[in-house]
Order: sequence, then C-alpha cells, then structure tokens
Amino acid sequence: MTRARSPRAWLPRLRHALFWSRPLNAAEWALLTRYFGQPQHPGWARMRLHLRRLGDTRRALSFNGGFVSMPASCFTGSDPRQCLRLDEPLMAGWLAHEAFHHWQRLQGRAVTRQALHLQWRFWRHGINPYAYTPGESPAALLAQFQHAQVEQQAQMWQDAVMADIAWRQAAPGADQQRLAAAAQRWHAVLHWVQMQAVPPPAPLVP
Repeated sequence: MTRARSPRAWLPRLRHALFWSRPLNAAEWALLTRYFGQPQHPGWARMRLHLRRLGDTRRALSFNGGFVSMPASCFTGSDPRQCLRLDEPLMAGWLAHEAFHHWQRLQGRAVTRQALHLQWRFWRHGINPYAYTPGESPAALLAQFQHAQVEQQAQMWQDAVMADIAWRQAAPGADQQRLAAAAQRWHAVLHWVQMQAVPPPAPLVP
C-alpha cells in the first residue's frame, strides 16, 4: 500500500513547470537591439522568456513585468533552454511582436486592458484586432502605425521586422529586389521606433 503524496511534495514542481523562465540570451538580445535600438529604459532588463503551458499553447503572449511566453515550437528542438529559432522570420517576428507589447507598456500604454477589450470585440462581433490595411507610402504607413491600437501596432511591427529579415536573408536576384521593395516601405517605422531609444539631448546651460 502506497501513501498519497503530500501537496507540499508536488507543489514546488508544479510551480516550476508553470512559471519556469530564463533571461534572453545574446542572440535574442541582439535581435531586439537591432530593431528597438539600444534600450535606455531599465524596464528592459526585467524581460524574461517563459514556456507557454496553459491556454492556446500555439500562440505567444506577453504580460506586464517583462513576461514573454512562447510556444515550445519556437525554441530550437522545442527546448526552452535553447535559443529561439531566430533564423526563421516568423519566429523572429513573434518575438518582436511580444517585445513590442513590452515596449508599449514602457511607453505608458495600458496594453493588457486594451488587448482584452479588443479580444472581447473579436469574440462578440468578429472584429479582428490585428487586421489593418497598409498605407500606400512609407510616410502614410508610419502615420498609420503611430495612431494604431495596441494589437494593430504590434502586428505592424511584426510585419516590419519579418519583411526586413526576409530581405536580408534573400539570395541575390529578382526575388531579392521584390523583398527589398517590400522592406523599404517599413524603414520609416523601424527608424521611428529605434529613435525612441535615443535619450534626448541635454538642455543648454544658460
């Protein structure tokens, strides 16, 4: 006859399984630095990667406090201790999307509250919170990006990063020219976000 295990025996393991996390590694930080610029806000140091184990485990998500949760398929060998598969534009785009929500929060936006409202509208009325119609020029695209709601803005940022990576990875030829043209449309958006990381100049001494 075996004795039932005390909750004290398995609760620590359950907590470890659900809340395990690790800091970003050098390659992951390099990707974020390339697109966000050199972060000045100390809140970036709080960002950690978690393995998503609850809910829809095929999707990434983020919460306040630098909590970025990624599906197992995003990691090399489905092992969260390994690097994210950043050589694939989609995986890099997902990291950029969730990191952008962290950026929005550091800018003072109530991301979680707004995202919950947008998801409720999607469930109730079928309004896709990520959908947008791209502006016809880089300037129009930037203006649209600056005024988008939180999910549209993060999706646009993901598309900008993916377009840039796809162009950089393309082999020389006609396809590279097409990808370069697609990436060029997003350069104003990429530059604008990078400039937000640059501290303002010191005031002139009278």
